[in-house]
Amino acid sequence: MAILCRLHDAYGDRLIEGLRAALPGEDLRLWPEIGDPAEIDICLVFRMPPGFLAQFPNLKLVSSTGAGIDHFMLDPDLPRHIPFVRVVDEDFASRMADYVCCWTLFHHREVAHFLAAQQRHEWSYRTMRAAREVVVGVMGLGQMGGLAARRLAGLGYTVRGWSRTPRAIEGVQGFAGPEEFGDFLSGTEILVNLLALTGETRGILCRDTFARMPQGGVVISAGRGGHLVEQDLIDALAGGQLRAATIDAFSQEPLPPEHPFWTTPGLFVTPHASSTASLESTVNTLAGNVLRFRRGEPLLNRVDLSRGY
Repeated sequence: MAILCRLHDAYGDRLIEGLRAALPGEDLRLWPEIGDPAEIDICLVFRMPPGFLAQFPNLKLVSSTGAGIDHFMLDPDLPRHIPFVRVVDEDFASRMADYVCCWTLFHHREVAHFLAAQQRHEWSYRTMRAAREVVVGVMGLGQMGGLAARRLAGLGYTVRGWSRTPRAIEGVQGFAGPEEFGDFLSGTEILVNLLALTGETRGILCRDTFARMPQGGVVISAGRGGHLVEQDLIDALAGGQLRAATIDAFSQEPLPPEHPFWTTPGLFVTPHASSTASLESTVNTLAGNVLRFRRGEPLLNRVDLSRGY
């Protein structure tokens, strides 16, 4: 049997070379050089079009080469009877927490104001609130969101978290389910989105959500582009309901040069760069699950397709 690799080009040839070194006994094929589709029993894929997996009749394991699996969930022909796994580890979560803390501090300390003042050669003093006076709300308390919430609490912020089911995290006020979403938002000044993209969370960053936050709030989204209703964000910034936002993931990537986000006042764009697992970590996670599968051992980071994460 063989493993088909359809990989992220960010690593160039280094990822496939690392996998070949870690899996010397495996027949690794780099897409589009598939060979006989019937020989493929494992797929390692970054992104794929709908129906891609249906061409492999003997497929037994699929791994996303990143943390996201929303590209799988859009496939109506997804082979749901086989296991799906993804790449998430402590290194990936730590880098995401770094991103969240960086932009939380950026907005809390009004760095944009001082950068603009410097461009005007203007000495524009402002008094800053202490971190404990700023309420940061994290949506999604899984491996990444949970670590981000703990890091924020460690910086002294007043942190609250919202998730599908209750999660207990020391130093974080917990909210769960749709019935507590409004209460969660009502006191959240800086809203951080680290949710998985599911049917329930698609479009959650919308006019209604922004309206429930205190006026002049901030949104930091490092989730998925499908979470965000883009025009609602533009309107919330223009109307003053939000004073700023940082967005890392978009419905269309790369973001086109003519997209209004590039010129929307108060909006900061990062190119889906909030967190990337190191090459070593990615190789170890992908190869580790292949070896576990071959030995019949439990898989790491297995996806619950019924939940979408």
